[in-house]
Amino acid sequence: MQAMGRLMKYINHRQDLRFNLFERTVILLFCIIFGGLLANLSLQPGLSGVANAAQLSLCGNAKTSGTPVIKHVLLVMLENHSYKQVVGNSAAPYQTSLTKSCGSATAMFGATHTSAANYLALSAGEYPTASPPGCGSISTCHDNNDNLYHQLETAGLSWKSYQESMNGACSTSGSNYKIGHNPPLFYTDISHASCLANDLAVPDLTALSGALWTNLQNQSLPSFSWVTPNLLNDGEGQMSTTDNWVKKFIVTVEQSASYQAGNTAVLITYDEGTGADRVTGEDCTNQSLDMPIINNTSAHQDSCHVPFFVVYPYTPAGSSDGAFFDHYSVTKTMEDLFGLPYLAHVNDYQTNSLIGHLGL
Repeated sequence: MQAMGRLMKYINHRQDLRFNLFERTVILLFCIIFGGLLANLSLQPGLSGVANAAQLSLCGNAKTSGTPVIKHVLLVMLENHSYKQVVGNSAAPYQTSLTKSCGSATAMFGATHTSAANYLALSAGEYPTASPPGCGSISTCHDNNDNLYHQLETAGLSWKSYQESMNGACSTSGSNYKIGHNPPLFYTDISHASCLANDLAVPDLTALSGALWTNLQNQSLPSFSWVTPNLLNDGEGQMSTTDNWVKKFIVTVEQSASYQAGNTAVLITYDEGTGADRVTGEDCTNQSLDMPIINNTSAHQDSCHVPFFVVYPYTPAGSSDGAFFDHYSVTKTMEDLFGLPYLAHVNDYQTNSLIGHLGL
């Protein structure tokens, strides 16, 4: 573009060049058309070195004074695998690769056993006493306590739950879908209208279509998003299927306008692990039993020890953090990010926030 400007200046000021009006018009049109073409190409990702330089990598980008603050968090909850059953597993190459390309907390623990109680624990800093055996109905596990979703609404912020294969908004039915994996359904302080507006059915969470992709691409994500894959993809089936789903999901998120804006973080974890020490209702947040971690194995409660990955543009690539965390730490992290008061066990002495760790 600078060269074209110099050409026009040269034409206008060189008195010894005898361009007639027609020739000058042709040259001017050429400059306008060619210059516009170059400008258009420079704005298209992949077609210009400038655009590629501006494209954020999945993780490992350097923070600067202009780095945006985190405004959106997507939490992906997977199922029933301990840390060492995922990281290093030949059936989970992509998740294992996230420990090198992004960040991982190597001493993350669930709240208890079984599944539904962990979904509720992370959502509210506690879980109903009836929930550890499972939540087959809303009435079994309904909860009158405050929770992240209601806290966000009260603070004028927003939330959504994206449920793969649910039949419709705020539904209790669906193919390969469990209500116990959809925590907003159980809280009595979430109105039915709010549930219908925010608890959304998505046929395929990895597709470039549907409610989640629309919010990602339009940069209209809520402050906090709960993401639940269906039962085929969440870890209850083949680990290779889950690993492939995680890869496709992250590829979808990475290319979105929201992620490329630099203000969106993705947290990926599992509700609970498995193993001989697994006991329904046990306290998985007992640091004295959970620690130390030796060779990726918890001292006494390895069924409580779960993977946790941080995918965020400014997470240092390959960062690993061995600080003690549990599901209540994730609750605390959300409350720290969005300026919310601490709920229930978030106040416990051993509940560490992830803020200041892994680039968050």
